[in-house]
Amino acid sequence: MRGFVLFTAFFFIHFAAPAQDDHFFRIHDPKEDSNINPYQNKQINPDSNLSINPSVNWNMNPLKDNQVNPMQNSSINPMINLQLNPQSNEVLNPVFMKSLQPSNKTWSGMFIFNDSNDLFGYISVATQNVMISFDNNGVWNGYFVKAGRRIYNYFTVPGIWTGMYLCYDNSSGYNLFDKTGKWTGIHVK
Repeated sequence: MRGFVLFTAFFFIHFAAPAQDDHFFRIHDPKEDSNINPYQNKQINPDSNLSINPSVNWNMNPLKDNQVNPMQNSSINPMINLQLNPQSNEVLNPVFMKSLQPSNKTWSGMFIFNDSNDLFGYISVATQNVMISFDNNGVWNGYFVKAGRRIYNYFTVPGIWTGMYLCYDNSSGYNLFDKTGKWTGIHVK
């Protein structure tokens, strides 16, 4: 009986551990790998590499390029194109699709880090055009809609564009920019 209790306790502790405690997190952790740390790797830092900085590269800036601006391009606006809206499309909605939630044991996704390289949240890839965003407690707080080859616009859960967007870092993830094109320091791996 004691062996069963110990096994049960081990099993619960091992499998109930948060996602950031496992190997999957460690291979995405910029504190552990300088290659994916934008503060150590200048190639993925938009302040050092201007080709990935939308304040200079206007092809990646929704305020400068109407093709990636959801207010100008209805095909990437989830309030108009409801196939991109988790409120209208259950396949994208983590309330219905439990596999999208970072607390799910089979979850695989990306991690959001703040400017101190601390875990800030999670991203689940729902489809090739929509990524669901969660805070560091696993609470759904919005989603990203693909706007071009290298950019995803960020929307609130109800579907309001925040003006913020992710740009691909040409290597291992994305950097988050505010509506003025300034890097927030937040990055996704």
